[in-house]
Amino acid sequence: MNNFIRLLFSSFLSFLFIGCENSNNNILDSDLEKEFRTAIANTNAEEFKYLDDGLVPQENFFINSKLKFLKIRFNPEAGFSERRVYFDLKTDSIEKIVLRKVQADWDSFKDGDYHKFNDSIFVVYPKMKKTDVYFDNKKVKSLNSKAILLKEEKFIYRLKKFTESQYNKKASN
Repeated sequence: MNNFIRLLFSSFLSFLFIGCENSNNNILDSDLEKEFRTAIANTNAEEFKYLDDGLVPQENFFINSKLKFLKIRFNPEAGFSERRVYFDLKTDSIEKIVLRKVQADWDSFKDGDYHKFNDSIFVVYPKMKKTDVYFDNKKVKSLNSKAILLKEEKFIYRLKKFTESQYNKKASN
């Protein structure tokens, strides 16, 4: 059953990425970044410098010894993916995640460079089981699902646990 869900999920993502080819979400991403920074400033969250993995840039912001905001970025060979995670301090759960994926269209490789990219932004609200999908700076659909988060969830919670552990270790010294 798990393999069937993974296959269905992979097919779903492929379908979304095909529709988001050769355009970008830079304007929307800039607005979402401003929203993220404003939320950090409005809550007076404390920045904590810590990298769980030197290859994955990470920004951490704490309130009352708990991770409230997390930003991580993966830089694979062609493209990148970035996550801005908002945590609910009362439940320690993910309140919202903004996921941007920019991937090269492998068929566009010519003269040592990629000429087309697939750029998608997903805003996931896990408690509402809702995902908004954006292409070319516009919302193209809203899904009654948090399926895209399932692949991310385990990694994000592991990272949260280790980052909080390091923060609280520093605070106790």
